[in-house]
Amino acid sequence: MINKFIKWAKTNGWNIVLAQGKKDLPPAIKQRYDIPDQWYDFICNFEVCENRTATKWFLTPNDYMPQKDAFQWNEFEIQSLEFTENSSSVIKYWDTCFPIVLCVDGEYSYYAVNTENGNVVYGSEPEYEEATVIAKDFITFIHKVISGDIVL
Repeated sequence: MINKFIKWAKTNGWNIVLAQGKKDLPPAIKQRYDIPDQWYDFICNFEVCENRTATKWFLTPNDYMPQKDAFQWNEFEIQSLEFTENSSSVIKYWDTCFPIVLCVDGEYSYYAVNTENGNVVYGSEPEYEEATVIAKDFITFIHKVISGDIVL
C-alpha cells in the first residue's frame, strides 16, 4: 500500500520526503491518544507529505513535536477552545479524535482517526467538532485517497 500511495502522491504533485528511520511520537501524544498502528506504521515512512502548495499535509511524527510560531498539529482544537464556552465538550471530542491530515486551502478542515473505533472522520470550520465518518479505518481512508474517492 505504501508504494501505491507514494505513486499517487508523485502523480498528484505532492512533496514527499521519505524518513531515514522510524521516529517516535512525543510522550504527551502517546499519553493522550491510543495511537492506531495502521496510521503509525504508514506515517513513519515520511518526514514530509504535503501537496505542492503546502496547504494540505499528512501530519508526520515531526509535526507533533512542539512548534514555535507555526501551525500546530492541534490548531483546530486550540481555535475551538478560544471561541467556546463549553471547553469540556471540545476537549472530550479531541481526546478521541487524533488529527492526521490538515487542510488550510480555503476552508480549514482536517481528517482524524477516532481512537475509540478506528473510523476516519472529516471536519471543517467553523464547527470542527461536527465531523462526518468518511472511512471505517485508516487503510480504507488511504485506499479512498488513492482511488480518488477522497480528494486531497
